[in-house]
Amino acid sequence: MKTSFLSALGLLILALASCSTYQVNVLSSTNTIKDDKTGVFNFENDSVKITYSFSGNNAPVSIQVFNKLDKPLYVDWQRSAAVIGDDAVSYMPNKVNISGSYSGTTYSWQSRPRTSLTNYSSTSGNISAVADLPKNTTFLPPHSQASNVPILLTKDRIQLPDNNYPKEKINLFDGENGLRAEVQVANFMKDNSPLKFKSYLTLYTQDGNVIKPMAYQHEFYVSKIVNTNTEPFYLPEFQRQRGDFFLNAKLPQTTTAAATAN
Repeated sequence: MKTSFLSALGLLILALASCSTYQVNVLSSTNTIKDDKTGVFNFENDSVKITYSFSGNNAPVSIQVFNKLDKPLYVDWQRSAAVIGDDAVSYMPNKVNISGSYSGTTYSWQSRPRTSLTNYSSTSGNISAVADLPKNTTFLPPHSQASNVPILLTKDRIQLPDNNYPKEKINLFDGENGLRAEVQVANFMKDNSPLKFKSYLTLYTQDGNVIKPMAYQHEFYVSKIVNTNTEPFYLPEFQRQRGDFFLNAKLPQTTTAAATAN
């Protein structure tokens, strides 16, 4: 019985250890309030409530704006951007996405013996497409909200400034099964974070021909990085989808088993 249990435990350990490597990045903010339950970041005043979430692969910037006013509010995406380091990345895409289909018919003639005819083919058809034009502005009626995911923050794993960060073993699942995973953990403050960025939003109201702009700037930084060969879903800290962490994965590479039993 004991041998069977150990064999099953060993198979589970191998199943948890992935050929891929994962990097889980935890975010903090200097001027928004993090919701402890959901991990989303909130900013609120008398006019507006702005909520940020970065959950997903490569940090999708999800921005939700709620209009608290009794008059319409506009979000100007063309004049809004993420500032990553010293680089400004517009929240308005500069590409037009086109999707469509093609249909056609091909004709072919073969040469005949004792004639001068040669091979010939002809194709005719038509194409229909739909272009999704970028939205410059989001219109918010009084006491309504809208969401937008304009960009991804990262394209690849964040390079640690120093790879000599300590490795530690953490419990898997609820910690009662004796399984543990080896991870590399790095903690940062704002000043030494490998990724710092700001979100700059331009909003405005309009009274007749008079436009009254409002600008908001919110600051974020990576405060923790966890590198592991174990899928993050099995790590208790990351089993729930939260707005304050995002994932970067590298597929696949030769790795050793990351999960071990006590």
